Amino acid sequence: MPLIAYRFRLGRLMGRRFLRLGHTGRVSGRLRHAVLEVVSDLDGDPVVVAAFAPRCDWYRNIQADPSVTVAWSRISGEATARILEQGPAADVLAGYVQRHPRSARNIDRLLGLGLVGDPADAARFLPVVRLALHR
Repeated sequence: MPLIAYRFRLGRLMGRRFLRLGHTGRVSGRLRHAVLEVVSDLDGDPVVVAAFAPRCDWYRNIQADPSVTVAWSRISGEATARILEQGPAADVLAGYVQRHPRSARNIDRLLGLGLVGDPADAARFLPVVRLALHR
């Protein structure tokens, strides 16, 4: 359903909490899209988490080709996906737990990584990706 909103240029209705990521399929070479939750904002760049990495296709695709497109709130354009190191990733996850405790608990139940109890430890397993917008 969220992809339909973005397709009809209604993505801004999703606010700053979600974005549409455009990425190139590593096998097909075709444009693919995923709607992802934005867990943080680093200097105006959205940050997302690959919760099901390394199995999720969008994450595997950005590892093969980090050139992506982003539609986020009123921002739309090209970006480069950069996987954060463990320290900065832990800071992002800790901030997410503070801002969205209920969502963090739900993610914890789903993934069983101890995100709420120890975000630094969870950062060892959860890839955190900064989408550096081309300005």
